[in-house]
This record gives sequence, C-alpha cells and structure tokens, in this order.
Amino acid sequence: MNFENFLINAEPDYKDRFLNDIWNFSDEDIEHTHDFIQLLFPLNERSESVFHDYYLNTESSIINIKSNHLAKTNIIKSSKWFLRFLERNSHWRRKHDHNYLRVTRVIKSLRLLISDDDADTFYKLFMELLDDRHKEKINSLTLSYWENA
Repeated sequence: MNFENFLINAEPDYKDRFLNDIWNFSDEDIEHTHDFIQLLFPLNERSESVFHDYYLNTESSIINIKSNHLAKTNIIKSSKWFLRFLERNSHWRRKHDHNYLRVTRVIKSLRLLISDDDADTFYKLFMELLDDRHKEKINSLTLSYWENA
C-alpha cells in the first residue's frame, strides 16, 4: 500500500477503501473498525494493535508525505475528523479505552509528518474534552503518553 497515494485520496487502502470512504464512517463504524487509524495516521513503527503490518518502513516514504501538501492537509483534516468523533461521544471517557491508543497515534503521527505545533494543538484540544472528573478516571501512565507523544 502506498501511504502517500492513499493520503491524497488517489488510491484505496488494502481493503479497497478510499480516504473519503473512511471520513464518511458513522460513529459506530469509527468505534468498531480497528484497522483504519494506522492508515490515516501512519507512523514509522509497526502497530501492536492490528495485524495488517502497514507502516512507514522507509525514510523516503516519510519524506514524500512531508513534502506533499495535500497529504499533510488530509492528515490534519483527519485529526479534526477524529477529534469531532471524540467530542460527539463520551463512552471513551473511562479508565481504559482503545481510543486512548488512537489519540497517542494521532499525536505521534502529526509530530512525525506535520509539525510539533499541529501535534501540540491536537493534544491541547483533546485535553479540553476532559474535565477534572474524567482525568481522574484515566490512569496517569496514559496521561503521560499523551503529554510525551
């Protein structure tokens, strides 16, 4: 799978889904589909959560995405799309939730492919979704992962 082409909506992922198809997921689809987040927010490391084994395994793939304005714009758009999903739903605000790993991935991918500023902005906006009561439910290790991603 070519991440750059997927991120500019020029070719589908390994399940024949285009980026726009994923952006059109319902909240239920977002919650229960576990193989898309690694494609919208690629990293230069394998995922421990899914088994499709797609990741940015070459420096050139990272450079190509970082130099492609549309790919970067779409990664930012995806981060806002995912943040809206989190804003609309509250079920994830508990001690442990798979969306916590997703949040870490979004921050790390933004930092790797876009900028520290965009990663920090996503982190700040995400943390604003949590009041003190919700923060108390989340274990401190998770909070530190987000802060240091």
